[in-house]
Amino acid sequence: MMSMRIKIFFVALVASCLCAEAQVFETVDGEGGKVNGYNASENVIVADGFWKDWFVQVGLDMTLQNPYGYDFSKVFPNGKSFGLDLAVGKWFSHQVGLRGKFNWENKLPLLENDHANWLAPFYQPGVNREKGGYIAAYADALFNLHNFFGTYRPERKWNASLYPRIGVNYNFGVSKGALNAGLGLLNTYRISDRWSVYGDIAYIMTGSGFVGAEKVEGTGTGSNSNGYLTIGIGAQVELGRKKIENGKLKIENSRTSQAAKPSEKVKGDEHAVLTNGIWDNWFVQAGLDMSLLNPYGCNFGKVIPKGLTFGLNGAMGKWFTPEYGLKVRVQWDNGLIPNNGLEWVSPVDDPKQNYKKGGLAAVSLDAMVNLTNAFSGYDPERKWHTSAYLRMGIITQFVEGSGSPLGGLGLEETYRLNDRWSLFGALGYQVTTSEGMGVSTTGMEVAAGTNGFFDIDFGVRYDIGHNMFYRDAEEKRKAYLQPLTGHNWPRFAVNTVASVGVAYIGKTVLKAVVNEERPDHSDHKSFPSGHASMAFAAARSLDKEFRKDCIWIPIAGYAAATAIGVERVVNDHHHWYDVVAGAALGFGAAELTWWASDKLLGKGSHVAVGTSGNTVDVVYRFP
Repeated sequence: MMSMRIKIFFVALVASCLCAEAQVFETVDGEGGKVNGYNASENVIVADGFWKDWFVQVGLDMTLQNPYGYDFSKVFPNGKSFGLDLAVGKWFSHQVGLRGKFNWENKLPLLENDHANWLAPFYQPGVNREKGGYIAAYADALFNLHNFFGTYRPERKWNASLYPRIGVNYNFGVSKGALNAGLGLLNTYRISDRWSVYGDIAYIMTGSGFVGAEKVEGTGTGSNSNGYLTIGIGAQVELGRKKIENGKLKIENSRTSQAAKPSEKVKGDEHAVLTNGIWDNWFVQAGLDMSLLNPYGCNFGKVIPKGLTFGLNGAMGKWFTPEYGLKVRVQWDNGLIPNNGLEWVSPVDDPKQNYKKGGLAAVSLDAMVNLTNAFSGYDPERKWHTSAYLRMGIITQFVEGSGSPLGGLGLEETYRLNDRWSLFGALGYQVTTSEGMGVSTTGMEVAAGTNGFFDIDFGVRYDIGHNMFYRDAEEKRKAYLQPLTGHNWPRFAVNTVASVGVAYIGKTVLKAVVNEERPDHSDHKSFPSGHASMAFAAARSLDKEFRKDCIWIPIAGYAAATAIGVERVVNDHHHWYDVVAGAALGFGAAELTWWASDKLLGKGSHVAVGTSGNTVDVVYRFP
């Protein structure tokens, strides 16, 4: 029976490796305008409000447990389990989304495994199933790879999404829980306007109290974490009312079903806005941090001074829509501001060593939901904003050098001072394991109550780009088409790198052919000067892009390239004619590259390189 079930499972898995996207966004016409060679209507995209573009998934799951130090080839049947998956998610834009997932393993009829030795209680097969198996809850931040690295197509059926994961699990077999963290890939394939099938695979790190390898020294959720591979398949239904008919988008709501004309506003949902480009709505922030460390079993009333640390935090993030954004954050505590009364970090017997060795640090990804915009509608003039965030990351103690999963939830308040600067304050609760906190007597001895700490931040935030969310299609169209009269940054970057590359190849070939000895007699690679060739290739690219706007930019570029050439002669690395030849080679390489670029990627060609409003694309249009 078990053998037949495994065969059926894998046949279904292979059949579903093509699986479904859960979002269809409306595109807005650019009035026939061309953006970097192709229609703006393919690139300017309407993101629905907070209550749209939700989806539900139901499927089966197989996990392959692998405690640290055990031979993975013996995972059948020792570490195999089957279960049921339920998930609810939302796409905030065509590129990013969020999914919550619940998993129940090794208990449901026909899905149990009485031969599992690697599930706690360790080497007691059948006990885990009899007591209820185990459950897990995950939060996944979804990145649609097709829409990140390619052009958005509402009729696309197959999409692949990468996701980092954070979550908790609970093992009924031993009444223990653990924090878990992982990375996965979701493949979806649309079979109708609402229904899709999906295939999901992820690798997850967790602790010894969950997997059950408690007899193996050195295991747990440190640098040698227990892990398991999870593979799932199932069906997905979109909760919205959008349809794809004959490859074309049909909008079944009060908004216009056709691409909006420049003079029209996006009607209907007050939350609907036009998505920004990949370069818009970025921000950086810096602030001070205070953490109240509270290992399990310790009296929180003594957290000051035993568990009090101070530090710095910095972050860089982007709002993809007014409701949803992502932020990468770095936190460093107990490295600059010591607490001489600190006891609840490792080493417990000499806590001052924690400060002397650098303290503790965490790197995390925050999935941010702007609650103000989600519930009150988008208002670009609003100053106060309240956001909730889900945090997933890794924390390390420098004194031990081990890393542990970190998960958390919190609220952040921001107040806008002007069009660029804001103040922020945040309060969150984070959980980690004993390796991350440093109190070795706690951690997996308990259920989901692993070590935790409050984290309090405040500081300043600076918006790198202008706010590019609009309800008005005409405003967005003008802002979006504006780069046509300015600089094509992707073309400049591609041409500059190509120019330097051609110069490098040219100087390498000439050095091998001419074989001239250097003035300092170090080798026979003097002619031509490679430094001069690549420097002048870059300078000529600057000249090509910026001469009409500001003559001082190319002047500065040529001056820097000349200085490099002079330095090579003065220090006896080259003869003067080596530098002159290198300069000519670099100048010619840039001329050749830009000429070829105009021929291959310029107007009238079938290839386009540029920003689509959402990414940097290389697109070929068949004649």
